Amino acid sequence: MVNLVYRDPSFSNEDLFIDCMSELSTVEPCMEMISLSQLERQAMKGNGLCLVFFTEALQPLQQVFIERLLASTALPIIVNAYSWDESHLESLLKCGRVTFVPEKMTPKRLNSLVSLAKIRFNSASNMLEKMKLLDKQCTGLKQLSKAKSLLQSQGISESQAHELIQKQAMEKGISLGEMAQHIMTAAQQLDATRMHRFGATAPAVNKEA
Repeated sequence: MVNLVYRDPSFSNEDLFIDCMSELSTVEPCMEMISLSQLERQAMKGNGLCLVFFTEALQPLQQVFIERLLASTALPIIVNAYSWDESHLESLLKCGRVTFVPEKMTPKRLNSLVSLAKIRFNSASNMLEKMKLLDKQCTGLKQLSKAKSLLQSQGISESQAHELIQKQAMEKGISLGEMAQHIMTAAQQLDATRMHRFGATAPAVNKEA
């Protein structure tokens, strides 16, 4: 596992870059990426501890590239730039998994920044997973309510509908939300079959009548 380091061709402070690489190497191994394609290939392998991205000006295409990495890898990212578009930067930082360092990087602080970036990344990732779980639970509750209403329309009470869904879910080893979704899907398929049969046997409509 290594820290990945990339500097955009626009980044001209050679001495600063060398000092940062040297400082970073004192704690963990690091590897310089010479192109975005090489960086993406290496990141996709899952061997990166953290990415330090140096650029003179943060451009929209660079931002798109970073967002693509965030979507496909579990890689904490530090971005260092001397100029940027505030609206674009806000969009990039709202996920909480990117650490932005404005203007000149201080080499002595780099290892501390890497540690901070990893903490922020893990915290934001955990929060994202919790939000996904809550969203899934809300969706499941909505499906459960619809499934119970469907069963109630067949002449049983709400408590009986709930017990029936719960029993079937336990027998299949799935959640109530998943069982409710199965019931809704089966009902939709049944309705579609009935409509198909009706359409196939319905008398032709006389358009001249």
